[in-house]
Amino acid sequence: MSKIQIKPSTILAPLPAVIVSLGTMESSNIITVAWTGVVCSDPPRMYVSIRHERHSYQILKSTREFVINLTSESLLAAC
Repeated sequence: MSKIQIKPSTILAPLPAVIVSLGTMESSNIITVAWTGVVCSDPPRMYVSIRHERHSYQILKSTREFVINLTSESLLAAC
């Protein structure tokens, strides 16, 4: 599947489940997240909510960086 480029926008509605990737080359993880949204449009900022009990929480706490990956319609059920 080829990468789909989406024009920059601050709209993320309806809120889909997203795949969040985070970590370093030594300690990385991918997690499905249902709680995400826009915090600010200028500069663009988004949030994710991850429970303290999740493995990804400690990685996020230490790196303070993450990538939100939107899925295509064909991958939505798998997400």
